[in-house]
Formats: sequence, C-alpha cells, structure tokens
Amino acid sequence: MSKDTSTLLPLNPMHLPEPPSWFPLAWGWWTLIASVIVGLLIVWLLLYRKKRHLAAKKTAQRLMASHQKPADAIELVRQAALCYFPREEIAQLTGKEWYEFLDSQLNQPVFIANYELWQQALYSKHPIQETHTLLQDCSFWIDQALPPKRKRRSARG
Repeated sequence: MSKDTSTLLPLNPMHLPEPPSWFPLAWGWWTLIASVIVGLLIVWLLLYRKKRHLAAKKTAQRLMASHQKPADAIELVRQAALCYFPREEIAQLTGKEWYEFLDSQLNQPVFIANYELWQQALYSKHPIQETHTLLQDCSFWIDQALPPKRKRRSARG
C-alpha cells in the first residue's frame, strides 16, 4: 500500500485567478458618485441663495439697533422694502398709503393706529415721548414682513 502512494503523479499546486479589483468601477458606482456630487451642489446652491435673499433683512436688523430717531428708522424700513418689493410700487407711496402698505404686510396692523404719532415724530420740531414705540414698530415690521410671503405678495397684486 505504501508503494501505491509513492507512484502518484507529482502535481503543481492549484493556481487561483487574481481577486477582482475596485478599478475600474462599475457604472452603478459612477452613477452613485455623480448623484451625491449633484445633490451636494444643489444643497449648497439653495443655502447660498437663501443667504443672499436674507442679506437685506439681516442688514436692516443690524442697522435698526443703531437708530435712535423715528425718521431714520422709517427710512431704513423704506430701504429694506425696496430690496424686496418692486420699486415702482414702493417709491410712490407716501403718507397714509405708505403706512397702509406697511400694515398690509403684517398680521396685526401697527402703523395706521399710530399715524398721528408718526406725523408728529417726522414733521414736528419738538421731540416726542413715544419714540421707543415707533422704533419698536419699525423693528417689528422688519422682523415679521421681510422677506415677503408669497400669499401676501399675490394678495396685493
């Protein structure tokens, strides 16, 4: 029996093929990579667009903290409104029409109720006591009305 085992033919060891490599990638992987890149680009563009859209509001909020006079504050409100609304619509508004426009952008009107106070603050030589209230109204309008909501914009037009 031992003689039979020695008569076996000498065989070379088994040769296995190389394991598959990662490259070149299959088309599914390329599609996944392209989809992720396009998705990240879209998200970045949306965030950049939103930041640019809110830039005027943030600037107005920052500047509002430094204004102490109602005339300066209402001018800042007009400038902020010009950034978001059509110039042809805003530039022609004066007096009650201007305050009605401001109130139309808010859920609770605050400017028409203080119309006489605004007129005193803007055109009187003597300072008024309610300056803080008027400044708060302007700050409230910037916080609540900007940027304009679509439903409010279409309700005006």
